[in-house]
Amino acid sequence: MKKTLNNLGAFFTLALLVFAIVGCSNPAGGSPPSAPPPPYIITGSSGAFTAAHEDGTTIAAGQPIQDLINAIRTDAAGRPVTIQFGSGDDVLNVGNVGTGIVFDNSGGTWGPITLRGSVTRSGGDNPTFLLTNVSITSTINIGVSAQNNGGFRLEGSANLTITEGTLNSQESLNGAVHHNSTGLLTISGGILSSSSLMGTIWLENVESRMIMSGGTVRSTTNAPNGTAIQVSSTLENAVIISGGTVGSMNGSSVHEGEITEFLGVAIRNMSTGGVTIRGTALITSRAQSAGTIRLNNTSGGTLTIEGSATVRNWNPGTSNSAGEAIIVIAADNEARKARVTHTSGTISPMPDWLE
Repeated sequence: MKKTLNNLGAFFTLALLVFAIVGCSNPAGGSPPSAPPPPYIITGSSGAFTAAHEDGTTIAAGQPIQDLINAIRTDAAGRPVTIQFGSGDDVLNVGNVGTGIVFDNSGGTWGPITLRGSVTRSGGDNPTFLLTNVSITSTINIGVSAQNNGGFRLEGSANLTITEGTLNSQESLNGAVHHNSTGLLTISGGILSSSSLMGTIWLENVESRMIMSGGTVRSTTNAPNGTAIQVSSTLENAVIISGGTVGSMNGSSVHEGEITEFLGVAIRNMSTGGVTIRGTALITSRAQSAGTIRLNNTSGGTLTIEGSATVRNWNPGTSNSAGEAIIVIAADNEARKARVTHTSGTISPMPDWLE
């Protein structure tokens, strides 16, 4: 009898030990999560592309690029994935992708996605990447020059984080990022540029949000109505910029060590939402009539400048006078003051009505 009790005691001790190990490794219960798959590498051309892991294991071959993206989604089965476009330093020409390379949950569910590598395209309309209800971190380089080709378009509740890379959408109507989702656009690095009159970044949805802590966003059109960031969101904190540079500028032109700005607007707030400039952010332009930051709605839209931020309208030459750093479309000076909060930081030139 004593031996039986001892055996039972040992059994229960072992059972408790196993339960503790399993419970600690998977406290939520169910099957333990599987490890992310190795990165997927997409190569090929002319509509015949191949997706393979870094170890050479082929997922799909000789298919249109959208079919590859869907095959990767199935293979990943909801796990975090990294997808590289092009091998090594090669730039992958994705060809005519129509309305864009689509990342959505139709036919399967994506986990977190990381995009890297370099792409260009030779036709099709709208963005290079169309994101719907997914979360993507991007270090990818995108180069497009056709009239309707842009970088990213966000729909549904899509989130996009750009940590590095160059997005160049010259002569594009769509800009580098067309943000039409209720999700968050986060920029901590990279260079985004476009000559789109709709904005290099356009927050179109009334619930779109953007946070920028680094990198560069610039408009490269010399038209007065060119815009680096255009805001149609109505949220109180639609845009928060704490670092990096936003401007209407030609990044390759330098005058006495300073970037030479074009005539467009750095930030144009078309709605009733709020824009906050703080930290070490630099917002710059030489738009003489349109202003560096423009609150374009007659009855709403706010601007807060604080921290060590700088908002300037800078004249690189000697023949042109500098324009205004801030323009607020409102009935009178008191109405303008009510929509702008300046606690610290540099505004140059300082508007008379704000002093």
